[in-house]
Amino acid sequence: MSRTLDPTLLSLLPTYSKDLPQPLLELASSLLTQSRHSAGTLKGEEEVARAYACAHIACERLKITLDLPPIQARPPVPPRIYKRLYAHLDNVLPASTIGKSGRVRTPSSKLRESGIFGSGQRIPPRAIPNKEESLAKFRSPAAARGDNTPTRSAGKPPAYQAKKGSGSAGSALPAWVRPTIQFMCKELDQGRIGRTVLAGMQTIAAPNGKRSEDEWITENLVSLLAAVYFLVSSQLYVLEQGRELDESQYIRMRKEILKTLGRAQENVGVTGMDEDELWIGWTDIRSKDMDSAVSKVVQNGWQEEEWFAGIKYMANAKVVETHDEDEQMEDGKERSFGEKLHLQRGDTMLQSRWDMTDQKREEYAAWKTGVLCRIEEIERSRGAEMEIDTTAA
Repeated sequence: MSRTLDPTLLSLLPTYSKDLPQPLLELASSLLTQSRHSAGTLKGEEEVARAYACAHIACERLKITLDLPPIQARPPVPPRIYKRLYAHLDNVLPASTIGKSGRVRTPSSKLRESGIFGSGQRIPPRAIPNKEESLAKFRSPAAARGDNTPTRSAGKPPAYQAKKGSGSAGSALPAWVRPTIQFMCKELDQGRIGRTVLAGMQTIAAPNGKRSEDEWITENLVSLLAAVYFLVSSQLYVLEQGRELDESQYIRMRKEILKTLGRAQENVGVTGMDEDELWIGWTDIRSKDMDSAVSKVVQNGWQEEEWFAGIKYMANAKVVETHDEDEQMEDGKERSFGEKLHLQRGDTMLQSRWDMTDQKREEYAAWKTGVLCRIEEIERSRGAEMEIDTTAA
């Protein structure tokens, strides 16, 4: 038995004044041993908390049986990493409590087997369900299989549950999609493509507001997002620059997108939503995953739909704005951003005639001054007429 578990268990149960129960020590040691077989490969930051997580799981599984005090967890790693590690180990480690006889023997079980209460027949113990088993009935089959392994070697991500407010109103996108797109656009300084990328994700992954039944899409949402973002940004580059991407530019863009996605979980959050719930359906990806997703989108013709065609309007707007700026330079006048072209789209009520620009403000000020002068002249003329009438009387 690992003696390092004693202080770990005491730190989890700071209000426990008695000696640690032997069943708890045995279970914690057993879970630690089993974890080295069931989850032998962990990241360095996760390996630090392996013993702590096993002790925590042991306390959770025996807190009712042994009437333990409230558990106060203070893991040695950041909460986000610890939550993923705890969920993974709790899922892969068997729920049965193992001791020398294959289970933890409590006083009540010994009395039952001794025949004092009647039959001496051994009654098999009822396993205490862990967190994953308790929530399995509320999750999809993919999540119930435990596909949320925290290491990079994780295969398929857990299927997400469609929820109102996830991604956007009435869509079946996971909750992390919209804030992740916003984060990518901000970090890569491409804020104008955010709506197009979101429209692409909604069209492909949640057509008509319903989750796609395509298994590849469900299992490769992060790769799909990377591919959609790349295709939109690269198409805009081609339209504005008038030349195709070369291999070095493709590699640079791919590296930037993957680097930004790798930082998303540390920087993106939704108020009032737990991290475990927020990142359902997320998985870490590599260069080959993004390459495969780009090929998949192109092969299926998903970029030939309406959401992708709108990119040319963004490029045209950029060209017109540049032309206007050149004219302003020639005239020796520099106008503010509000006077530049406002893109008119069919899905917006913001039309150019309603935009309040600096030029319109100046015209309004001149008109107002003129009207006030005319009013003042009229009042003066009336005052003069009244004076003449009074004198005559």
